Amino acid sequence: MAKKMYRRPDGLYEKKLVINGKRVAFRARTEREVMQKIAAYKERDEIGPIFNDMAAEWWEYKEPRLSPNTAPNYRLAMRRAAEQFDHEPMKDLTPVAIKAYLDRLVRQGYARRTVNQHFVVLREICSWACENHNIMHNPADLVKLPDKLPQARRKMPQPKQIERIKNMSDTKDGLFLNFLMYTGLRLGEALAIQWGDIDPQAEMLHVRRSLYFAGKNQGELKAPKSESGNRDVIYLKKLQAILEPHRGPQNAFVFGGDKPLSKRAYYCILERCRRDGLDITPHQLRHAFATLCFEAGIPEKTAQGLLGHAQISTTMDIYAELRDKKLLEAAQALNKIDL
Repeated sequence: MAKKMYRRPDGLYEKKLVINGKRVAFRARTEREVMQKIAAYKERDEIGPIFNDMAAEWWEYKEPRLSPNTAPNYRLAMRRAAEQFDHEPMKDLTPVAIKAYLDRLVRQGYARRTVNQHFVVLREICSWACENHNIMHNPADLVKLPDKLPQARRKMPQPKQIERIKNMSDTKDGLFLNFLMYTGLRLGEALAIQWGDIDPQAEMLHVRRSLYFAGKNQGELKAPKSESGNRDVIYLKKLQAILEPHRGPQNAFVFGGDKPLSKRAYYCILERCRRDGLDITPHQLRHAFATLCFEAGIPEKTAQGLLGHAQISTTMDIYAELRDKKLLEAAQALNKIDL
């Protein structure tokens, strides 16, 4: 005989059940509402966790562990996956459905890096469900990235742009661009550099922190994006010659003074350059430094350390691209010769 429902001193009806080995209490203002809650719980328990709930749980865990620059990209990938799979029970999610989702991203024209990032996020959400909600297998483990994905090409700075930047070294904007070009630092790393990080005697520049904006105008100082970001970079004599005359107090920021340059101030630099016909980005100047390493014959492993790449494959990809460019230039030169 079924146990009668208990009415608590506060007036709520309560019924306790053991469902799949777990004791669960159901409470409501009426007996009917209690029975409705029991039926809904059993239905959810039979269906299992749904994708949207798993995505929300995973994001609550993951977000605090991401850098402010990475978090927006992961959030976007998580939201796209949640829109795609919505209330799909995790136990019903198949490799075929995941592959179809990735194929749709490819058809929409996203580059390999973007598709891969979306795949990483989706796979982690599935792993979260497996590890925390007894889902037996991760369907993403049986999926590979689509073949022949478009690879976003790095836009190299043109020789005329490089020459123009060199000729701007006597201006504040030009000094900033030259600093990026001769150090290869990421934007956030460059903005976080203080004069005390620069040792002209040792000819070294110490990278120990990075500035993250995360949608804010005034950035937040944190550790670099990875362990490899903590590094020493050669303080080239060409840079010393134009930077040292401006040296300030040890705890002052090279660009900004008492506090780092704001996002608005940084954008103003780029906008002034664009108005003057110089359309260039910090990442292009980082690429210019990588080109300098390549031209100087610096081994890939050493260049990896200077650039702060977490993976040697990133440096190898850049070097391979530069070799291809040299090979193309050689072919063009040979084709001009009339034998």
